[in-house]
Amino acid sequence: MVRIIRKLSVALASAALLLGFAPSPAGAGQQGPVRTAAPPVHGTSEAGNPLVEGWYADPDVAVYGDRFWIYPTTSRSYGEQTFMDAFSSTDMVHWTKHPKVLDIADVPWAKYALWAPAPVYRDGQYYLYFAANDIQSDSEVGGIGVAVSDRPEGPYKDAIGAPLIDRFHNGAQPIDQDVFIDDDGQAYMYYGGWGHANVVELNPDMTSLGTFPDGTVHKEITPENYTEGSFMFKRGGTYYMMWSEGGWTGPDYSVSYAMSDSPTGPFEKIDRVLAQDPAVARGSGHNSVVNVPGTDVWYIVYHRRPLSETDGNHRALAYDRMYFNEDGTIRPVTMKVQDNFEDGNAVGWRTYGGGDWTAAHGTYSVAPAAPATSVTSAASATSVTSASGGLALQDTDFSDLLYEADVTLRDGRGEAGLAFRATPPEAGEEGFHGYYAALTAKGLVLGKAAGGERTPLATARLTGASGGTHRVRIEAIGSSLKVYVDDLANPRISTTDSTYTSGSNGVHATRPSPKPGSAAARKPLASFDDVAIRSDVFSFEAADAPNRFIRHAWSRGRVDPDVTPYADMQWKVVPGLADPSAVSLESVNFPGHFLRQRDGEVWSEARTDDAGFLGDATWRRVPGLSDRSLTSFESFSSPGRYLRHRDALLYAEHVAPGERPGATFREW
Repeated sequence: MVRIIRKLSVALASAALLLGFAPSPAGAGQQGPVRTAAPPVHGTSEAGNPLVEGWYADPDVAVYGDRFWIYPTTSRSYGEQTFMDAFSSTDMVHWTKHPKVLDIADVPWAKYALWAPAPVYRDGQYYLYFAANDIQSDSEVGGIGVAVSDRPEGPYKDAIGAPLIDRFHNGAQPIDQDVFIDDDGQAYMYYGGWGHANVVELNPDMTSLGTFPDGTVHKEITPENYTEGSFMFKRGGTYYMMWSEGGWTGPDYSVSYAMSDSPTGPFEKIDRVLAQDPAVARGSGHNSVVNVPGTDVWYIVYHRRPLSETDGNHRALAYDRMYFNEDGTIRPVTMKVQDNFEDGNAVGWRTYGGGDWTAAHGTYSVAPAAPATSVTSAASATSVTSASGGLALQDTDFSDLLYEADVTLRDGRGEAGLAFRATPPEAGEEGFHGYYAALTAKGLVLGKAAGGERTPLATARLTGASGGTHRVRIEAIGSSLKVYVDDLANPRISTTDSTYTSGSNGVHATRPSPKPGSAAARKPLASFDDVAIRSDVFSFEAADAPNRFIRHAWSRGRVDPDVTPYADMQWKVVPGLADPSAVSLESVNFPGHFLRQRDGEVWSEARTDDAGFLGDATWRRVPGLSDRSLTSFESFSSPGRYLRHRDALLYAEHVAPGERPGATFREW
């Protein structure tokens, strides 16, 4: 996937420039040398979140020449927060660690709690602003400092021998600073904790504070629900202030934003843009934003806490794509779960059982490992001894989901596939509780596992299941379980079971043990690639009308850019009301209301048990009429008619060849 994106990125960047998108980096002025490499264009961190191994928080991003730089807090206890690492990348996939770019030994007045580095470049120098000592009153030594280096990887040295801001002003604790240089060259610092935010001007030397025209130095700009973590960026002449709300150790930690036509506000809260997803991660916050130079591609970089972690300092770095509406407002960010292993690691995966797992060459592979373990075959309900059993899980907790990956069964005597709604087993064990869909030499099996015992629920023959790579997709909606292979339009297996309702997602492979006295082969059992997991809630963007989505207004189905409230353009994909092998689209904003066609027009209406309504509210989800990588919806009650937009309204109509783009949608 990333290989294809890289080929397209140059064309996308050129198109962006033709459309008038000039380089506009977050925290402008930090570019340094001009970037010449092809810009990365990703839908999320496609090589997997967390980005890097280790506990880090409060990331800020700079673009220096051809490299993206992330400077985070080292997420440890206060006493251990005595240095800062950095990470750099040319493609936002492969990250190089630069250890201890700033060390407390180079800041004479600091003792601990080095927090929230803020990088910026100016006049041949690289500056790194930081908070230290977590002062609780003006009588303590500490606050916001500034370090300088002639290289982005440091080492950074304290620039002035004392804090730049060492007092509480307007009630704001001097922490969590961000530095932004406007187009006119004026530099600003935004900072503050304890529920108060200030902005100050930085003089051209970047190591002293200026004065506003009214004679003040520290101007309060606190927006509604502000806690900490200020961040400023500019896009299209509009200033965006972002901040974190809630408690940093709690699940309510989140990011909100405001817009203004001035870098000093006023800043009135518009909406929350990033929050926890109980299926993906908690405590998502303290963010920065980076714009890929020369494009209108933006990413939000932030920290979050894996679901199973309870230690407050166990925070990890992540990024996701950030999109804007036509009026400049920001769409709520979805924390996506993907991994194509292009970065050569499996950060975020946990392995169990007797398999050796390796992430290399863009795949995740498992080979046998001794000693032998005992599991039950997925192809039958009888127990057998296995020479190897490998299970790798992500720290997720999905109930209704769509989960797909490329699966290559390399050993015809074994099986390999996807696990979902799984309860992680004890360390060292491969047996789990949950569902699995596996390729075998004979075809495909869907079953459920209860520790070491596995029970098939359904099977299907599949030519060439062993040796080749197959795209396997799971749709689990309530008790409805569907498995697709290669042809994602028609399920190979469709059944129901309600034993497990939610749990982790992963990949697994097993192989029966050799006969007594013979040695187990060491060749790989299976490999996996392009893993993608998401919930069953979608937004559908018209393929021929970017930034226009299927929504409802006064019950009438529409396609337009008005996404307020955002939930009006969100649809829960559920088993078809008239045929569970098809789908129905339930409004997120109005549960129990479904998108249905009535005399060729499309409406969002409350469900009834009338057979006519059930049929009219059911759609066959098929490959896109104008682009098979996208989606179209054929009416169940009126075959040959497709959901399409015309003059901003939705209809169910026959579609001529030239009209196919209007009946094709991109899923978000």
